[in-house]
Amino acid sequence: MKVKQERNSIYDTRRSQLTAAAYNVVSKKGYYNFTIKDIADEAGMSAGLVHYYFKNKQDLLLNLLRQINTNIRLALQNDLANIEDPVDKLSVFILRACNLIIEEKNYFYVLLDFWTQLNHNERMRKAIQKLYQSYRKVCWDILNEGIIKGKIKQIDVIYTATMIVSMVQGLIIQYVIEPEAFDYSYYVNKIKNQIIETIISKGVNNGI
Repeated sequence: MKVKQERNSIYDTRRSQLTAAAYNVVSKKGYYNFTIKDIADEAGMSAGLVHYYFKNKQDLLLNLLRQINTNIRLALQNDLANIEDPVDKLSVFILRACNLIIEEKNYFYVLLDFWTQLNHNERMRKAIQKLYQSYRKVCWDILNEGIIKGKIKQIDVIYTATMIVSMVQGLIIQYVIEPEAFDYSYYVNKIKNQIIETIISKGVNNGI
């Protein structure tokens, strides 16, 4: 049993190392311009080991996307864990989503590269769908909690969550394309405040 656990631990560690290496390589070279050897060199392993832990390049990239999804979900859970007020939670959610491009710039460039596969790769499409589903799900839950507690007015939760994610992603895309076009931090806060003011229940005193 102990030997098996050690083998599983080594297996998981190697896959994590290769996934991290893939993240670094793809962010530098793009989706189409890297090789398995690039991943191996980045991880300090042989190309043969890469093929041992992942069937092919696509398998490795899908694992990378799943890991990105997991990391985002866990980061959001940690940020929201000790916040009681759903309006505060929504504010943190918006700020966290917007600040990914600042704190993890490579993340969004990697994601943009993955988007180019949407019409060609059904497995990649489904993986990206899960990412956006998880974004909307977190937002739905916050909005529903706010309605139940009387902090957020009665709204179409699914539509509102979709619009919030759209506003955040649209701002990020414009910033990636033309970072000098506007003051990003200022616009992030302006969008956050606009969203909060639009959905907050009348009579609720909120100091965000």
